[in-house]
Amino acid sequence: MAKVLNLNHTDSAVSGNPTLTLPLAVLNYGTDFRIRSDEPEEVIITNLTSPIDKPEKFRFGMSEVKDIYKNSGIDVNLITPSRRGVSVLSQLTSTYSITDAADPSYEKVLPIGGHIVLKVPANELITATVIQAFVGRLVAGLFETGAVDPTRINGMIRGSLMPTDLK
Repeated sequence: MAKVLNLNHTDSAVSGNPTLTLPLAVLNYGTDFRIRSDEPEEVIITNLTSPIDKPEKFRFGMSEVKDIYKNSGIDVNLITPSRRGVSVLSQLTSTYSITDAADPSYEKVLPIGGHIVLKVPANELITATVIQAFVGRLVAGLFETGAVDPTRINGMIRGSLMPTDLK
């Protein structure tokens, strides 16, 4: 019997938006970044183009998960023989500056950071392509239906968490 991965959701078509494109930063790791620390389950890299006192850093991590089902609420009869998995982290911290063209001595800084943690079962059907699609769906949660604009993020940072289609 051939095993098939079912995603257990169907996305309804959105009029006028058959596909969405999210512009990603084109990172040049080899040119712009250097390793700050390299441990077995964690790497931190720093951007050489950032000022020393206003760093941009990525932190990448991976750890094994002994029981991927823990706190999932999944019926014990539906659990696969292996409960193992991995947790993967991508974290970005940066510092933005506010300056004033009329006053060269004026400067204020704003720290900004974020991270994505993926908890993934160790199962042959969960491929890197499946995980990539999951990440796209996860990030899509930051946007309104059929859009890739800052409208939903603008509401979320003000505490308006419900997608407008559901209000």
